[in-house]
Amino acid sequence: MKQVEIRFGTDGWRGVIDEDFNETNVRLVARAVAEYLHHAKPEGHGVLVGYDNRLKSEVFARAAAEELARCGLPTVLSESSLSSPALSFAVYHRKAQGGVMITASHNPPQFNGFKFKANYGGSALPDITEQIEAHLQRILAGEQTAAHKPAGMRTENLTTAYLQHLSTLVEMPRILEAGWKVVTDAMHGSGAGYLRTLLQGGRTQVIAIRENRDTQFGGVNPEPIASNLGVLMETVVREGADIGIALDGDADRVGAVDERGNFVDSHRIFAITLYHLVQRRGWRGRVVKTISTTNMIDALSRHFGLPLTVTPIGFKYICENMLQGDVLIGGEESGGIGVQHHIPERDGVLMGLMLLEAMTLSGKKLSELVQEVFELTGEHHYHRIDLHLEREEMPAARERVAQTEAREVAGLPVQAIDRMDGTKFLFEDGAWLLLRASGTEPVVRVYAEASSPELVQQLLSAGEALVRGKS
Repeated sequence: MKQVEIRFGTDGWRGVIDEDFNETNVRLVARAVAEYLHHAKPEGHGVLVGYDNRLKSEVFARAAAEELARCGLPTVLSESSLSSPALSFAVYHRKAQGGVMITASHNPPQFNGFKFKANYGGSALPDITEQIEAHLQRILAGEQTAAHKPAGMRTENLTTAYLQHLSTLVEMPRILEAGWKVVTDAMHGSGAGYLRTLLQGGRTQVIAIRENRDTQFGGVNPEPIASNLGVLMETVVREGADIGIALDGDADRVGAVDERGNFVDSHRIFAITLYHLVQRRGWRGRVVKTISTTNMIDALSRHFGLPLTVTPIGFKYICENMLQGDVLIGGEESGGIGVQHHIPERDGVLMGLMLLEAMTLSGKKLSELVQEVFELTGEHHYHRIDLHLEREEMPAARERVAQTEAREVAGLPVQAIDRMDGTKFLFEDGAWLLLRASGTEPVVRVYAEASSPELVQQLLSAGEALVRGKS
């Protein structure tokens, strides 16, 4: 059998559709998942399979479901596309052994992916993906696997119970009667219709955009960052809306636009939600963030007397902490945020509702909620650039990132270097610069936060020079 390189990154395996990500390989990975479940025997019964709106996602999902059933696991295939959090909730709610989600999340349209969701309703932890990969390598090596009597496969609705659950996590009646005008942007992804459905029946109005399936995502990647949300910004201003809420391709990440048409990034959403849950809802617990996430979270944790844990990049590390208990909120730079009383999973739809609840209970617009946080933390600005290199350039770039001992960057003296995940330079005024090479693609990401947009840009330029060896 031809050797296939299939590696699980921060959250699953991704590849180019009809190249490495093809039906044959999807079936191989599904077999490996089946082998893992037969050997590890996690609590629960059967497997759920869901899929997003990407090209051929339903084809790949059916192939995975058929293979899982053939390998002796009772399998339920979603009757329609759905979000990753909806699939994760269904796994937990129905007490399944696990779930397979066919999605490449926010990646470009030529990609698709395969995520495994564990029985607790969240991202597979590293030890689980390592076991799945080990079973896959044995299958590829031609080792015989135990025979299992084929099980049944059926198709069902996996979404309704999830939406009902979300409505219990916020003060929905007050949100509905607040009379907000909300623009929701599904970015052509599988979260289309979720917020519109949840927000109907009251004085609050919803204008829904980009809800149709478009496997090219309108020509932009389905990632809710400023450069991809021009149509949302324009719609908010044109309609005189109070807020715009954007979801990524599988609706586990969120971005927002304030009433003036300004982008509100995930760092500020995380900070606003943390402030709101403690100050207005009275929730308490640990706070967890990844190393690439804003220092506003550190300042708010200190202010409220909450313990803070910092992890490497990847929501699986936040999930791991949530499974340990007593986590109030956990979030990452890329827009994935999860909270108490829900599954240990990031959820873009829930975070959109949390923003609306914060506005409703405070009587403040989104821009005012940002300023409310700044009054405690000081002003913070952030940006990230992705440096796409040739594959042959990556080894040298990785070495430069790993070995750099720069004592001054962009004219700022380096106070410390943190190598938890990549190389993070810490500066005296709370500014920071992080260089991180991808483990699965020829990309080096450069992240920076500082007290002004100008200083952020200076740090990013200096970071790019370091990566390219031009410093």
